[in-house]
Amino acid sequence: FTLAELLIVVAIIAVLVAISIPIFTSQLHKARVATDWANLRAYYAEIQADFISTGKYNKKVPYEDKQGSTGFDAFGLKEITFLNGQKVKMQEGFFWVRPIAGKGYTIAYDCNNRHPKCELILGSYS
Repeated sequence: FTLAELLIVVAIIAVLVAISIPIFTSQLHKARVATDWANLRAYYAEIQADFISTGKYNKKVPYEDKQGSTGFDAFGLKEITFLNGQKVKMQEGFFWVRPIAGKGYTIAYDCNNRHPKCELILGSYS
């Protein structure tokens, strides 16, 4: 191989790497958001089932108006604490829990980038 041929091969590899990095990070972001959504759906099912079975709001659920709650920052909650005490950290975003009078809970999620495709709302706001 000549030096020119080697430089061309290196340039082609550099272009392929430059193209693949944004695609990889985008797919990684989507995977982390999907993980957060799955965890929130499981959490929502658990707290809704608890509300339906007891008819009361559980004191272990950190509502959005309880700013002193563990894991609460200016944006929202960064960690899910299931009713059995298991904790799961959010991978790519934050969420809020809001009690709705007589209907249980609503959970809203947004990713750190605040991208509209990352938003998730479980329950209703009315």
